[in-house]
Amino acid sequence: MQRKLFISGWLVAFLWFPALAAETNAPPALTLDDCLAEAARHQPDVAAAREAVLRAEFQYRAALSAFLPQLSASASGTRLGGPVNGATDNNNYAATLQAEETLYTGGHDTALLAQRGYERDLARGTLALTLAQFSYNVRSAFILQLYNADLIALSTEIVKRRSGNVDLVSLRYDGGREHKGSLLRMQAILSQAQLDVQSAQRAYSVARQRLAAALGREVPVPAVQGQLAGGPLATLPDYETLAATVPDVLIAQAQAKAAHAGVRVAKSEYLPTVSAIANITRSDDMFFPQADGWTVGVQINYPFFPGGRNIQDVHTAQSDERRSGQLLRSQWNQTLVNLKQAFNDWQNAVEQLRVQQEFLQAAELRAEIARSQYALGLLTFDSWDIIENDLISQQRAEVAARRDAVLAEAAWEKARGLSLLPVR
Repeated sequence: MQRKLFISGWLVAFLWFPALAAETNAPPALTLDDCLAEAARHQPDVAAAREAVLRAEFQYRAALSAFLPQLSASASGTRLGGPVNGATDNNNYAATLQAEETLYTGGHDTALLAQRGYERDLARGTLALTLAQFSYNVRSAFILQLYNADLIALSTEIVKRRSGNVDLVSLRYDGGREHKGSLLRMQAILSQAQLDVQSAQRAYSVARQRLAAALGREVPVPAVQGQLAGGPLATLPDYETLAATVPDVLIAQAQAKAAHAGVRVAKSEYLPTVSAIANITRSDDMFFPQADGWTVGVQINYPFFPGGRNIQDVHTAQSDERRSGQLLRSQWNQTLVNLKQAFNDWQNAVEQLRVQQEFLQAAELRAEIARSQYALGLLTFDSWDIIENDLISQQRAEVAARRDAVLAEAAWEKARGLSLLPVR
């Protein structure tokens, strides 16, 4: 007997140590923060949105330059050959330093600066929208991999339970207290449970690949670390206040404001521009010229008939303004619908999870009692089978309800434009 125990222990150690070594050498499981950080480094859409913000910032600073003096310097040198005034050669050198300040542009520079500021807001809103979508994609893929891992564990436990049920029915069948049809049904149910494990494993493989795609990698993530646990019920939000912060609305508002500023830019073409110019010039027949001269003046430019282009530019800008205003109204209404729907879906999922957990608790107690009654012959096979199947259904439904609650919470945060990554 001791020899048999020794051999069994040696076999267990032989099988267990390689598995332990493989687990020790396996890469660590990734958390959601790990996945988000990795994806942020490989997402071209996020990088492009950040560059768009930088580009808009540079254009805004360029528009600011119109309010500063424009300084320029020039130098020239000429040599004229041939007899001129009795001289065979004539040299002329000149150096000029000029300053120009725009005094009045019909409001063009002010309107253009405002337009560039709104375009910068638009780029920032687009970045926030991109980050929210990107965060949701990674988070939902992460949740699905967690769910499928839990489903594999649950399906494996179901196989063990179904196998025990087969043994129980076999004992009753061998004792003449159960007919063969019941035994065959239990064996078929066991086969179905084993098939469910294989199906869950295949679904887990797909979930791993989906998360890998969201992270921008080709090799799937070996394992993830986390729990399918969502937040509690929330109080009814102020949808009007939330809608004003949603990136889709902010983008539409920035477009409308930029279009309004564009009308002001176009109308500035009807008005003249006034500039003050001052320069200092040195000219001489030798280098570096020494003779000084200066000029101060005011310049007025009024293109009173540019072929009608200014009129058409104003009409075009006004059309863009009307169009962007209608798009803003449409986006506002749609955002309110999206927020209410996402919040309702989330709260429904949280409440459904609570109810499903109550069903599961009742099903577990009923199954425990029914199993004891069936083993003692106090319950028929058909009644016990119904209770057992209800337990399995409630277990699967509870895992699915946890998944749906967490996904609904992620969808609610996406509808609000929230991201798990900071907007930089």
